Amino acid sequence: MSGPQVAIDLGRIERNARTIVDRCALSGIKVFGVTKGTCGMPQVARAMLRGGVAGIAESRFENIRRLRDSGINAPIMLLRSPPMARIEEVVRTVDISLQSELATIRELSRIAERMGRVHDIMLMIDLGDLREGIWPNDLIPTVEQILALRGVRIAGIGTNLGCFGAIMPTQENLGQLVAHAYKTERLSGARLDWISGGASSSLTLLLEGRLPAGINNLRVGEAILQGGVETFRETPWAELEPDACRLTSDIIEVKLKPSRPIGQSGYDAFGNQPVFADDGDRLRAIANIGREDVLIEGLTPIAKGVRVLGASSDHLLLDVTDAEPPPAVGDRVAFRMSYGAMLLAMTSEYVEKAPMHDVEDFSGRKMVSISAEPAAACILAREATGARLEAMNFDVVELADIERPPSGLVRLTAGSDRRIAHKALTATARATHSFGLIWIDSIAALMPEDEDGIDLPECSVLARALGLDHKPGALQPQLSPENVVIVGLRHADPAEARVLKDSRVCAFTMTDIDAMGMRDVMHEAIRIATSGTQGFHVSYSPDVTEFAGWAAGSGGITVRETHQAMEAIALSGGLLSMDVSGLTSALEPRIATDTVNFVMSAFGKRIL
Repeated sequence: MSGPQVAIDLGRIERNARTIVDRCALSGIKVFGVTKGTCGMPQVARAMLRGGVAGIAESRFENIRRLRDSGINAPIMLLRSPPMARIEEVVRTVDISLQSELATIRELSRIAERMGRVHDIMLMIDLGDLREGIWPNDLIPTVEQILALRGVRIAGIGTNLGCFGAIMPTQENLGQLVAHAYKTERLSGARLDWISGGASSSLTLLLEGRLPAGINNLRVGEAILQGGVETFRETPWAELEPDACRLTSDIIEVKLKPSRPIGQSGYDAFGNQPVFADDGDRLRAIANIGREDVLIEGLTPIAKGVRVLGASSDHLLLDVTDAEPPPAVGDRVAFRMSYGAMLLAMTSEYVEKAPMHDVEDFSGRKMVSISAEPAAACILAREATGARLEAMNFDVVELADIERPPSGLVRLTAGSDRRIAHKALTATARATHSFGLIWIDSIAALMPEDEDGIDLPECSVLARALGLDHKPGALQPQLSPENVVIVGLRHADPAEARVLKDSRVCAFTMTDIDAMGMRDVMHEAIRIATSGTQGFHVSYSPDVTEFAGWAAGSGGITVRETHQAMEAIALSGGLLSMDVSGLTSALEPRIATDTVNFVMSAFGKRIL
């Protein structure tokens, strides 16, 4: 961590979503989780879906594409009308969109009809907040014109409140929404799928038992992401957990200075004339974040005795006189964020986003299961792999011996070629809801397959696992391209290179390793693979390593660099499973020995 960071607790987000979904279900309401506050982060969407939301709601096409590319196939709702130039993208990528303009709806219908589809819309009604929505008096003529269009279907009626005009949801205005929905149903002769009564702000009515009957959908973001801190200002919903998203920043200066600037006062960099009280000399700190990154007025320091004074574009000024202990240069300071502050921090390219998942603690000896193809099994037995792991405090077990595999179980799989990786990854996908992949190999295995291909070729294993070949065997959403890292790449066919560039897979070539060093490469690889996942799988092929006198590894990473990569994996504590390919009877014994030694390093073998 080298700068400002937003730490995102996916466990809290999942639990908040479940709390809200369960309560809404008692009133016949289904919840769509709004991810726009985290820029459509797939890890956040998956946490919401695990919490039971019926679908995901997003406002940006870039975020929707990111969600779809990450294997999220749940219903997606577009939260705002599209520009005309992107209407075809709406029809292709989202299941329902919020609409209020007849011209846009007509174009949606035309394009959907051309594509042989019917696109669902939620017709938005303006109940006084004065953001988007048709005026209630125009409802009937608008619905009549939409019913004449063959490419769209009115799937719902909805409204937005508290977004622009700060008009709060009430029994009266949401009761009007239900009445408008019933008018639409009588006119169309069909029951609406959704009567959407707004966002997190409507939850207060729900808890008070005053939400009008008929409302069956809410679009909830803030209450899931922040625990309802802004929704339930005076009386918090006790079951919701705050601080799912926290901002931290580095202290770069601490000095005793006057509390009032010295000299003739003018305008600051943002056109304001600030006024300062004279409180004498105070201990002031500067953190490395500013108005370019976050809404300063929305920050609340977590540590007692720390007070926000103001900010320039890059510097946050803090009064730390009363902090115990006072911070020093190099320390980090943490903040709670308002929803607005979170939005800006998440969109700043200068703020790192770190989704993190709850880690289950387990005590005692760790468990490892070993499965191998016959030739590979002979090599593992010859190298006493099981005995060596037991000496390292692992219990080597058969999966059949375990009724329910524990969270501490690590799977080791070995085979003759890279196709063993797909089998190992499939097993990991069955055992966890989200994991990353560190692919340590000379090739990316992302080659497009022939249309009439029957068997999975070695060069397409990763493409199959990520669903890039659009064939059965994809492991999404458990394995997302943005959590996949290739280390040691030195061969790529032009067609494969194009697939790699279009995907969200990160690749470190030999040139990158030479420039950065294996330590920094693995630090970044582990960060990517663990970003919002429960851990990661490691796939290793001996071809990536340059063994003396062995042509297959020529130009690859050194033996020492391979050990260094595996040692970094062990130190991270994130290893869920591992596969090793290339273990055949034809493999030179010295190379097989070194390969098993690499495995030992990944499992934590140390000299001392």
